[in-house]
Amino acid sequence: MEVAEAGPPVQPEPEEPRRFVICGDDSLAYRLADELTNRHAGQVTVILRSRTSRYGRRIARLPGVRFVVAERPDADAYQTAGLGTADALALVDRNDVANIEAALQAHDLHPTLRIVVRMFNTGLSRGLDQLPYCTVLSDGALAAPAFVSAAVGQATPRHGLRDGTMFVAGRDEVREHEVVCGLAVTRNGDEVEVLPARQHDADLVLAAVAPWRPETSRRRPMTHGYPLGTIAGRVWRRIRLVLGVFLGLLLVAAAVLALSRPATSWSQAFVEAVLATLGGADVEPTATGVEKATLVVLTIASIALIPLLTGAVVDAVIKVRLEVADGSLPRRASGHVIVVGLGGVGSHVVEGLHALGVDVIAIDRSADARGVSAVRELQIPLIVGDASRRETLLAASLATSRALVVLTSDDVTNLETALVGRAVRADLRVVLRLFDGDFADQVQRAFDLTISRSVSNLAVPSFVARMLGHELEAIPVARRVLLVAETTVGERSLLTRMTVGDLRRPGEAWLLRLTNLVGSQLPATVADGRRLRPGEKLTVVATRAGLARLMAEAAARPDALRHIVPHE
Repeated sequence: MEVAEAGPPVQPEPEEPRRFVICGDDSLAYRLADELTNRHAGQVTVILRSRTSRYGRRIARLPGVRFVVAERPDADAYQTAGLGTADALALVDRNDVANIEAALQAHDLHPTLRIVVRMFNTGLSRGLDQLPYCTVLSDGALAAPAFVSAAVGQATPRHGLRDGTMFVAGRDEVREHEVVCGLAVTRNGDEVEVLPARQHDADLVLAAVAPWRPETSRRRPMTHGYPLGTIAGRVWRRIRLVLGVFLGLLLVAAAVLALSRPATSWSQAFVEAVLATLGGADVEPTATGVEKATLVVLTIASIALIPLLTGAVVDAVIKVRLEVADGSLPRRASGHVIVVGLGGVGSHVVEGLHALGVDVIAIDRSADARGVSAVRELQIPLIVGDASRRETLLAASLATSRALVVLTSDDVTNLETALVGRAVRADLRVVLRLFDGDFADQVQRAFDLTISRSVSNLAVPSFVARMLGHELEAIPVARRVLLVAETTVGERSLLTRMTVGDLRRPGEAWLLRLTNLVGSQLPATVADGRRLRPGEKLTVVATRAGLARLMAEAAARPDALRHIVPHE
């Protein structure tokens, strides 16, 4: 019998890398291109206005990233970038109208293309939301929770995830059986340990029910944008003065009546004086001249009483408003957070702090800034001025504030404001926005500033997830961001060779929930040895690198193991 010699082993066809197009040339475009190329092994083409701009040069230096120079992303630029074969398009220009125009044109050219649009004014996004495969994101809204948590000194604001089934809380705020996953050990400030192997060590957790709040809101009630307690105090001081004068007058009148009528007691004389003041004098023909004069004075006083009280109230309210306008009222504030810059990020931070019950004083150079309307709607005191000037920060009561959060769009202004604030008060908690994440790290070390954040660094995971077709939520933890996401076990993916225990990866990813093929949700306590099956849905919390690795494993065949991204 003739035996055929075995031929060379059949090599599996390499998987086609996913292709992405990005339009923009700022820090978000740069980080998005870097993330998709290095962590998701995608082929990225960037359409930018100039290769010589600050971020244009950095984008051009990214290995494996193509770029197309065009004034705007029109049909020619899209064709040159190969949009017809792209998996997704990201429009991250800082001009909302330009992004809308580019999204509509891309949709006309390729109706089934996945499009992710960056919008500052989310009110303009209603039309785009109606386009299929189009998602609108605000980087300011995505980054705001991290600034809020840094300002109030908590690892994260207490909030529920979108599906309403899990909530971020401190371990001491929930019962132990309600803990789904330990998120982080945060006792050392910014030096946190995320997804610790010893889950019981985590003081920040995901819980299955809403946490109770041991502390009550410290925000003072507001009336017409001014602290109600301040107005009430001013009004009471003015009324007290008027009433004191009238009381003295009544006592003198009662004494005169008592002395001129030996048979009248002091109490009766006081009653007669009060009745004469409030009801008008009833002069008796037999009354002496002194009595008649006293009753005339009381009658005149009764006529003046109501106008004087009204004037005292109005004067107090007007003076409070004037003091807020010129910045002198906030000097008496304490325990509040000063937010500088009311742009796309600042307005969301103000709203987040207000929702937590934290008193806020806002500062911006312009009375027409994007977030001014939100500040006025929330009735928060506003100072229009240059926050890099010492006088402006003092007007916002910096010396007694809880924290200074600087969020303008200019790195130099932000750094200058932070340093001026630290010069006024050495122990001031400063939260600083810087566009460049690497520069933010350098600033924090060099100037010993409390916390620095990069908006693009915080927002890019959500943009990447939407471009890959996933939905996720971000949980800021000090300088880290944990992501809650869902993925499906692919038919022939690497995950089919794994068990539940393989998805409990300390410092990288942790299984929260497993939905089996019949739609039943299995809790996070599923046994380690249970094997994963194709088609099952996984809900996990992970670091950025951990999620990228898990997504690659969910989609990749066993022979593609070499393409999986490494740990952080």
